[in-house]
Amino acid sequence: MTNDEKFIVAPPQDPATWLTPAELALVADLDLNSNRDDVLARLKGDLQGAIEVELATIPIYLYSYYSVKRTEKTGENIRPCDLYANKAGGMIMSVAIEEMLHMTLSCNILYSLGVQPQLYKKAPGPYPTGLPYHKKTGPVGPDGSDKVLIPLSKLSYEQLWHFLQIEYPETADAWPEDRNWQTIGQFYSYIRCLVCTKFITDDDFTAGSKNTQVQSDNYSPNCVNSIYPDDRFDPWAMPPPNGSSGQSAAAVAQYPNSPDSHAGLVELLTVDTKSLALLAMDTICDQGEGYARPWGAAEPTDDPSKSEFSHYFKFLRLQAQMEEYGLNPSHQEGLPANPKAPDAISPAVSQTELDEVIVNFPDNPITACYPPDLQPISDFCNGVFQYMLIMTETVYKLPPEEQKLFFNIGMHRSMIWVLDPLIDMMRDIEITEGPYAGPSTAPVFMAPTFENINLGTRKTAFSALVGLGKAAVAASADKSYASSVTGLVATATTAKSDGQSMHLPDVSPYW
Repeated sequence: MTNDEKFIVAPPQDPATWLTPAELALVADLDLNSNRDDVLARLKGDLQGAIEVELATIPIYLYSYYSVKRTEKTGENIRPCDLYANKAGGMIMSVAIEEMLHMTLSCNILYSLGVQPQLYKKAPGPYPTGLPYHKKTGPVGPDGSDKVLIPLSKLSYEQLWHFLQIEYPETADAWPEDRNWQTIGQFYSYIRCLVCTKFITDDDFTAGSKNTQVQSDNYSPNCVNSIYPDDRFDPWAMPPPNGSSGQSAAAVAQYPNSPDSHAGLVELLTVDTKSLALLAMDTICDQGEGYARPWGAAEPTDDPSKSEFSHYFKFLRLQAQMEEYGLNPSHQEGLPANPKAPDAISPAVSQTELDEVIVNFPDNPITACYPPDLQPISDFCNGVFQYMLIMTETVYKLPPEEQKLFFNIGMHRSMIWVLDPLIDMMRDIEITEGPYAGPSTAPVFMAPTFENINLGTRKTAFSALVGLGKAAVAASADKSYASSVTGLVATATTAKSDGQSMHLPDVSPYW
């Protein structure tokens, strides 16, 4: 494929990316020296790898997100460190939302090739972990280390540096790599090249029906957890058009993911042609690393309206508001020229202020190292996480008319009604014994571990989740949080007395 074969996209969406000279060279080499069977097998294998790369980022970002204490103060009393916590939480969640989109886009492409995406028990571990197929060394961090091992850790200056290693922007002359890559962009660049060979045709992307791929109306770029205020506000002020003398909450609300931040007509594309597969990968790369191809622009944005920063730049701006960023300008010397690192952002948040808005989570926790009475709660949390992955796989067995209900009842409930409040409860539980216990002056609190807990087969997974819930309730019976655990387990696993579904959907009939 040459750059004369442009993919037509109606404005105002991002234009489709042309192949770079390095990509054109690789396509020519594959056309000359490979064959259809090898290219198709590599394409399917690399797409499953891409799914696992995207999945690997989600627990890492969620762990740091849950460590942030987003303020409950009213808008007129909010402190600068509270504003930073709200901004950091919103930004991190906005990235996690888009990583879920990227994982789903890769799933849709792979499914279109006739392969069922695999998510269950595919999260990384143990932590700290490298990303799948990532080169073991990368950009040098502030500690002088170039090892790319990402921890489960609370939000900090160092953790944001690890985030930058994940989202490091691809350069214009980077060679496509499907193993030992340094940027996610290089990995998708290699997949793009496979798609663009003469061996892959539109017909290849019709093996898995568009009707049973995850549909576009199952995605929203923002949610209640990604929105944040960027200034003080009057909580009683009415937003326009009613008017008010004070600044309303609506006036200061920020939506970090822009609705035009995608290639193609919608964010969540279903795929049945080469061009749609390539557009889906454009969205993934533009939102993530944010290298502004095809025009070579230096803006650290990923959308035509220039209202949304790339993942890399979102994290860099959060780091730039920490006091350490301004005190140590040499830390930025190893960053890429494009996008240019921002100046220190005021008001800078000191470590003392940050400590006030961050929960003291342990680094890289595992359930086995929690006190025995807390282990069943951690197991149930991990069970919900793994069941969410199974539910995502199950969507590919549902027609479009059932998908919306499945998402509303299953995915939305598991995230907003179960996982969020469960982790919120867990982070109030002080760890008083075992390897994670802290001193009285710096207590350590329980955190999610995001482990690949075994729920058995997909057909028996719901029954296994019910069992984990019962164990968590029993272990919490005499604790102050007993009613919370009982209620959350019931929401996840127990039907209402009138027989209506109040639990997560049992996927066993589909497997």
